[in-house]
Amino acid sequence: MAYVAFVPARSGSKRLPGKNIKMLAGKPLVVHTLEAFVNAQKVDRVIFSTDSQEYWDIANRYIKSDKLKLDYREPEQASDKVKIFDYLKDGYQKIFSDPNDVFLMGLPTVPLRNSQHIDEAIELFEEKGKPVFSATEYGFPISFAFYDEGDQWTPVFEHSPMLTGNTRSQDQKIAYHPNGAIYVRKIKDFQNSKLLTLYQNAVPYLMSRTHSVDIDNPIDFLVADAILASGN
Repeated sequence: MAYVAFVPARSGSKRLPGKNIKMLAGKPLVVHTLEAFVNAQKVDRVIFSTDSQEYWDIANRYIKSDKLKLDYREPEQASDKVKIFDYLKDGYQKIFSDPNDVFLMGLPTVPLRNSQHIDEAIELFEEKGKPVFSATEYGFPISFAFYDEGDQWTPVFEHSPMLTGNTRSQDQKIAYHPNGAIYVRKIKDFQNSKLLTLYQNAVPYLMSRTHSVDIDNPIDFLVADAILASGN
């Protein structure tokens, strides 16, 4: 049984063109994620899934490892309308050579996860015998969430502190959300027609907010660059 990582990076970002190869701390964004999986002790292969020859050439320029393999996606398979989960479930037999292996995935927009996080997530998978997904704490208590409905607001939760008056943040229960940094699951799970998400029957691997920065706009690049410059 091998641990096979899958890193998807399409070239057609609309909100931030060229995002996946935009420079961050001296390296293209996607290279940070590829390096983390290549350097993880427990990972045997890293499949870089892209629709761009330029992206593949960049990856090989920065990473010299036999672990790194290419999964070329046709343009229609890399549009913003194709979900990565659907691409994996429909094409896992082509992407992965052995259904008995274990699949990992990390999104390139979460560049601060490192090889230690990946090895720890695999250890959790081995310990629990269940799929794993990484997650992090919300930056503000989610209990305060509400919907903006024009002239009024509606709380997301029935017992919102905005209604009960218990507004001290330290009294709120900590909530977490997936951060896209790491997924671990048996490849053969994709054979199950009832599998709808990578979170089904999975346990969370909790990461700090510092290591969970998600790159979506130029400000996120500045934040990630500052964290890397600080040595964290």
